[in-house]
Amino acid sequence: MDLRFTIYDLRFTMKLLLTLFIVHCSSIISFSQTEYEAPKLNCVRNISSAPSGTELNWSLPVTPNPCFTGYEIYASTGNINGPYSLVSTVSNPAQTSVQINPPTILLYNGTLATTTYFYMINRGSCINPTPVTNKTSDTLNNEKPQPVVPLNKITIVNNHPVVSWIPARSTEVVAYLVYTSSNLTTPADTVFGRLNTSYTDLVNNPSRTISYKIRPLEYCETGSAFFGSITPDTIESKAMIASVASVDKCLGVISLSWNAYKFGNTSPLSYEVQTNVQNNGFITKNTVDTSRTSSLLTDFPTKAVFCIRIKANLPNGDSSFSNEICIDSINVIRKPANDYIRNISIENGNIIIDYRKDTNATTPKKVVLLRSENNILFTGLTTTPIAFENNYTYLFSDGGLNLNNVYWYAIRLQDDCDEFHFSDTAATLRVGIKVKSNNKAEVIWSGFDIDNISFDNFLLEKINGNDTVLVGTYNRNQTNYLETALFDYAADSLNEVCFRVTALFENNNDVAPRETLKSHSNIVCVQPEPKAFVPQAFVPTGKNKTFKPFLLYAKAEGYDFKIYDRWYQMVFSTNDVNASWDGVYNGDPAPLDGYLYVIKFKGKDDKEYIQTGTVMLLK
Repeated sequence: MDLRFTIYDLRFTMKLLLTLFIVHCSSIISFSQTEYEAPKLNCVRNISSAPSGTELNWSLPVTPNPCFTGYEIYASTGNINGPYSLVSTVSNPAQTSVQINPPTILLYNGTLATTTYFYMINRGSCINPTPVTNKTSDTLNNEKPQPVVPLNKITIVNNHPVVSWIPARSTEVVAYLVYTSSNLTTPADTVFGRLNTSYTDLVNNPSRTISYKIRPLEYCETGSAFFGSITPDTIESKAMIASVASVDKCLGVISLSWNAYKFGNTSPLSYEVQTNVQNNGFITKNTVDTSRTSSLLTDFPTKAVFCIRIKANLPNGDSSFSNEICIDSINVIRKPANDYIRNISIENGNIIIDYRKDTNATTPKKVVLLRSENNILFTGLTTTPIAFENNYTYLFSDGGLNLNNVYWYAIRLQDDCDEFHFSDTAATLRVGIKVKSNNKAEVIWSGFDIDNISFDNFLLEKINGNDTVLVGTYNRNQTNYLETALFDYAADSLNEVCFRVTALFENNNDVAPRETLKSHSNIVCVQPEPKAFVPQAFVPTGKNKTFKPFLLYAKAEGYDFKIYDRWYQMVFSTNDVNASWDGVYNGDPAPLDGYLYVIKFKGKDDKEYIQTGTVMLLK
């Protein structure tokens, strides 16, 4: 056996095994990113005793993870919107709590800078055949005690006061303690359930002034009770004779409440909420029946002084008015309600996002473009929007990216009340190419996601130099195309061949008649490579009498063509690109066998190329 061929076979086998090992490792790495049903994050506690830190408690997933690798805990300090970082990984699938000590997580001290938000992900090392809808747990924070629960209103139902409040933000809250003015130290009752947000007072009646306070209550896995902040005196609501009004400039609403009108056995037929703008007289804005003693007023001027009063319509045709309360609403914040991302497109290597504002909303103090590579975790960018002259649009440009990936975008607005508003999301259109043998290639496109559109079709273009040709039109479900003539060999040119996909659609949020919009993908290009086409065999006494390479995208100078027999004895050599071997060596026909060839040539890109192989001489 020839030793040189044995070494060659051994090297080939080693390369094959190495490739299989890399593919296997790549599979393991990809499996490790699989998500399963997340644990239910129940509670976050601050631990002040040494060692101080933060304790998380959770309930195990209902569906077991068959290839559990770890519960990953992510945290963001100071901002619920992130960015989030991995702070701990729990390797025991039966574990239901963990303590994270400083300096990884600061101990909460009542400031925003120490408020940390947490969520969990259940990782597995195998592919999840039924991916879960919610890959992360609920997001909880270490804010303690729970903040004040805002009271919503007090009404009278069946001659009993009913106090209601806004649900606590945190899912850690399991109940509310209700206090009345008759005893502000001992709770009168407990309302269980975070979303149960009303209490009917069956002890006190509305014939006298009564005040109410609410305190949220939470439990951790240890069974210890944690009490939230109680309603302060400055914002507690009361059932009383005079009406009250307060303006929430950030919510853009006026909350009204009043006691149930009662004089002897007389009850009103209805209540009317009336306003007087610039002293032009009172007009009725809302009419409510007697089962309610509160109302939210949203239809009021934003740049004027006006007054409010409550009118009770009595059975005898008379009426009774409350006191008048005058409000200056010039700084009321109007939140966006009709904003949307109109289009997203790749232009000249940059991603352009067309965002349409809600012109009825208050101008935000800060606008931030958010970007994500997985439509889960978004990162705020420093890109400054460019406003069109009509002031309806924010135009964003994001560049310097690998456009072979799909990117998701959203817009975050921050108003003067430091409230955040998030737009819908949109994803770029991405095209890629897989070059195959025999001058073929598969063009594949993906991504492109914009809310509330009417899709028309995809257009695929082939770009060769200055020529652009429409390859075809495709529907929403067609995302690939097989190119059977990638390069024009007859042209013998190294010009790139490129492809681009365009999505045509109408955005249904636009005012009719709607314009047909275009979303362009990235442009993906491939360049032909100089090569030598070589036959696998020739028959000196048959039709293929000679053996000669055919050069493509190559130059004549620098050409060197040599042929060796199995003992590395050179049997043919030439520098003439038109010369060929006729199978004769030293004046005699060469024997039937396999012969090694080495071709050296210079491509039209001025690079040196070497191509080797084996050709069979047949008889």
